[in-house]
Amino acid sequence: MSTHRILVLSLLTVLTLTSACSGDSGGSGDPVVGPGGNDDPPGPTGPIRFSQDVSQIFHASCGGSGCHVNNVKNGVNLTTYSSVMGSIGQAYGTPIVVAGNASLSPIIDKLGSNPRFGNRMPDGRSALSSSQIATISTWINEGALNN
Repeated sequence: MSTHRILVLSLLTVLTLTSACSGDSGGSGDPVVGPGGNDDPPGPTGPIRFSQDVSQIFHASCGGSGCHVNNVKNGVNLTTYSSVMGSIGQAYGTPIVVAGNASLSPIIDKLGSNPRFGNRMPDGRSALSSSQIATISTWINEGALNN
Protein backbone atom coordinates (compact mmCIF):
# COMPACT_ATOMS: atom_id res chain seq x y z
CA MET A 1 0.00 0.00 0.00
CA SER A 2 1.24 3.48 -0.78
CA THR A 3 2.04 5.97 1.93
CA HIS A 4 -0.69 8.28 0.65
CA ARG A 5 -3.34 5.54 0.89
CA ILE A 6 -2.25 4.62 4.44
CA LEU A 7 -2.42 8.28 5.47
CA VAL A 8 -5.95 8.67 4.04
CA LEU A 9 -7.16 5.46 5.74
CA SER A 10 -5.63 6.55 9.05
CA LEU A 11 -7.30 9.93 8.80
CA LEU A 12 -10.68 8.34 8.03
CA THR A 13 -10.30 6.02 11.00
CA VAL A 14 -9.52 8.92 13.35
CA LEU A 15 -12.46 10.93 12.04
CA THR A 16 -14.81 7.97 12.45
CA LEU A 17 -13.68 7.35 16.02
CA THR A 18 -13.88 11.04 16.88
CA SER A 19 -17.42 11.42 15.51
CA ALA A 20 -18.55 8.31 17.40
CA CYS A 21 -17.36 9.90 20.64
CA SER A 22 -19.15 13.18 20.07
CA GLY A 23 -22.67 11.75 20.20
CA ASP A 24 -25.19 12.69 22.86
CA SER A 25 -24.27 10.89 26.04
CA GLY A 26 -27.27 12.30 27.88
CA GLY A 27 -25.12 12.73 30.97
CA SER A 28 -25.76 15.46 33.47
CA GLY A 29 -22.33 16.93 32.76
CA ASP A 30 -23.33 17.90 29.22
CA PRO A 31 -23.37 21.66 28.64
CA VAL A 32 -26.72 23.32 28.10
CA VAL A 33 -26.90 24.55 24.53
CA GLY A 34 -29.58 27.06 23.63
CA PRO A 35 -31.48 27.58 20.39
CA GLY A 36 -28.69 29.74 18.99
CA GLY A 37 -26.36 26.73 19.01
CA ASN A 38 -24.01 28.38 21.47
CA ASP A 39 -23.92 28.59 25.24
CA ASP A 40 -27.14 30.62 25.47
CA PRO A 41 -29.46 29.19 28.08
CA PRO A 42 -32.37 27.36 26.52
CA GLY A 43 -35.26 29.59 25.53
CA PRO A 44 -38.63 29.48 27.23
CA THR A 45 -40.95 26.62 26.45
CA GLY A 46 -44.58 27.24 25.59
CA PRO A 47 -46.00 30.67 24.81
CA ILE A 48 -43.66 33.59 25.42
CA ARG A 49 -44.84 35.86 28.23
CA PHE A 50 -44.15 39.57 28.13
CA SER A 51 -43.88 39.88 31.91
CA GLN A 52 -41.61 36.88 32.46
CA ASP A 53 -39.60 36.62 29.25
CA VAL A 54 -39.57 39.78 27.11
CA SER A 55 -39.60 42.42 29.84
CA GLN A 56 -36.70 40.67 31.59
CA ILE A 57 -34.59 40.97 28.44
CA PHE A 58 -35.46 44.64 27.98
CA HIS A 59 -34.70 45.53 31.59
CA ALA A 60 -31.39 43.65 31.61
CA SER A 61 -30.15 44.90 28.24
CA CYS A 62 -31.87 48.16 27.31
CA GLY A 63 -31.77 50.07 30.59
CA GLY A 64 -28.95 52.17 31.86
CA SER A 65 -28.08 55.80 31.60
CA GLY A 66 -30.26 57.52 29.03
CA CYS A 67 -31.48 54.34 27.37
CA HIS A 68 -34.97 52.90 26.88
CA VAL A 69 -36.04 51.69 30.36
CA ASN A 70 -37.60 54.39 32.56
CA ASN A 71 -36.77 56.80 29.76
CA VAL A 72 -37.92 57.68 26.23
CA LYS A 73 -35.10 57.82 23.71
CA ASN A 74 -35.75 58.32 20.00
CA GLY A 75 -39.42 57.63 20.65
CA VAL A 76 -38.79 54.27 22.34
CA ASN A 77 -39.61 53.33 25.94
CA LEU A 78 -39.29 49.66 26.93
CA THR A 79 -40.31 50.01 30.59
CA THR A 80 -43.81 48.50 30.50
CA TYR A 81 -46.04 46.64 28.07
CA SER A 82 -48.05 49.77 27.28
CA SER A 83 -44.91 51.87 26.77
CA VAL A 84 -43.46 49.24 24.40
CA MET A 85 -46.66 49.00 22.39
CA GLY A 86 -47.01 52.79 22.30
CA SER A 87 -43.43 53.44 21.18
CA ILE A 88 -42.99 54.93 17.72
CA GLY A 89 -39.38 54.78 16.57
CA GLN A 90 -38.37 58.22 15.29
CA ALA A 91 -36.26 56.93 12.39
CA TYR A 92 -38.88 54.38 11.31
CA GLY A 93 -41.95 56.55 11.93
CA THR A 94 -43.97 53.45 12.89
CA PRO A 95 -44.74 51.48 16.04
CA ILE A 96 -41.70 49.42 17.04
CA VAL A 97 -43.85 46.28 17.44
CA VAL A 98 -46.16 45.00 14.71
CA ALA A 99 -48.18 42.39 16.58
CA GLY A 100 -48.16 39.11 14.68
CA ASN A 101 -45.26 40.04 12.41
CA ALA A 102 -41.75 40.22 13.85
CA SER A 103 -40.16 40.68 10.42
CA LEU A 104 -42.02 44.00 10.02
CA SER A 105 -41.27 45.15 13.59
CA PRO A 106 -38.57 47.84 13.78
CA ILE A 107 -37.43 46.56 17.18
CA ILE A 108 -36.29 43.30 15.57
CA ASP A 109 -34.51 45.25 12.83
CA LYS A 110 -32.67 47.32 15.48
CA LEU A 111 -31.56 44.18 17.33
CA GLY A 112 -30.13 42.63 14.15
CA SER A 113 -26.58 43.03 12.93
CA ASN A 114 -27.37 45.51 10.16
CA PRO A 115 -30.37 47.71 11.02
CA ARG A 116 -31.97 49.88 8.36
CA PHE A 117 -31.40 53.03 10.46
CA GLY A 118 -28.61 53.82 12.89
CA ASN A 119 -26.67 51.34 14.97
CA ARG A 120 -27.52 47.93 16.33
CA MET A 121 -29.12 48.01 19.76
CA PRO A 122 -28.37 47.95 22.60
CA ASP A 123 -25.99 50.81 21.91
CA GLY A 124 -22.65 50.55 23.69
CA ARG A 125 -23.39 47.09 25.07
CA SER A 126 -23.04 43.52 23.89
CA ALA A 127 -25.57 42.46 21.28
CA LEU A 128 -28.48 40.37 22.45
CA SER A 129 -27.98 36.64 21.96
CA SER A 130 -29.78 34.84 19.17
CA SER A 131 -31.90 33.16 21.86
CA GLN A 132 -32.98 36.53 23.30
CA ILE A 133 -33.85 37.91 19.86
CA ALA A 134 -35.76 34.70 19.08
CA THR A 135 -37.73 35.10 22.32
CA ILE A 136 -38.75 38.66 21.40
CA SER A 137 -39.55 37.62 17.81
CA THR A 138 -41.66 34.70 18.96
CA TRP A 139 -43.57 36.93 21.39
CA ILE A 140 -44.32 39.36 18.55
CA ASN A 141 -45.31 36.55 16.15
CA GLU A 142 -47.61 35.12 18.84
CA GLY A 143 -49.50 38.42 18.84
CA ALA A 144 -47.40 40.54 21.26
CA LEU A 145 -49.78 39.81 24.11
CA ASN A 146 -49.78 41.50 27.50
CA ASN A 147 -49.27 38.30 29.46
